[in-house]
Amino acid sequence: MKAGLSVFVAAFCVCMVAGSAAVFAQAKDEKKPAGDKPAAKPADTKPADAKPAAKPSGDKPTIGGDKGGAPGADDMMKMMQEMSAPGKEHEALKPMVGAFSCTTKFWTQPGAPPDESTATVERKWILGGRYMAEEVKGTAMKMPFEGFGITGYDKLQKFYHSYWIDSLGTGTWSMTGTADASGKTFTFTGENFDPMSMTKKKGRSTTEIINNDKQVMKMYDTGPDGKEWMNLEIACTRK
Repeated sequence: MKAGLSVFVAAFCVCMVAGSAAVFAQAKDEKKPAGDKPAAKPADTKPADAKPAAKPSGDKPTIGGDKGGAPGADDMMKMMQEMSAPGKEHEALKPMVGAFSCTTKFWTQPGAPPDESTATVERKWILGGRYMAEEVKGTAMKMPFEGFGITGYDKLQKFYHSYWIDSLGTGTWSMTGTADASGKTFTFTGENFDPMSMTKKKGRSTTEIINNDKQVMKMYDTGPDGKEWMNLEIACTRK
């Protein structure tokens, strides 16, 4: 409403100024002598044979990225195809794809005996090899357990990313990570909600590819004293 009122006032002012100028001009014309004539315009001094300057040949507007301009449609399409295609970072995850039998050790606190159980893991590529989906079934703390995860590599931001949900909660666990120079050890870090302390806590996990048929995942927690300790170990062997 305030903007509309401002526009109306501005338009009204313009009309008033224009109207005043017209009245003033009319009054001025009425005072001119009847015999006065307007001054003649100066003769056109432009040579008769003058022609407009010719444009340089080949100077055409370009859409593409040549001549230092913005990337053209073809360049953009090529770039999008490159960024959306799986790369060597995705290939590094290949040894983890398949069906595995796993043994799990879970510690509730440092120095306590672990709770041991077994599980099965099945991983497969989805969305054209861009993401690795993981489905886990087993037991945890003497209860049936199911979990589902997604792992991929973001070529734009240049990091691995992992998301996890399971039957022990209703939240989502997310982390980002990198691979070492060998491409065999992955380290993930993240800050997620801890149901025990009811606060967000930083955590870390590592996955080491021993060979094409075995890998070991370890997860670390941070205690009240700020020290890190391992609270989960999952060793998986291909079926």
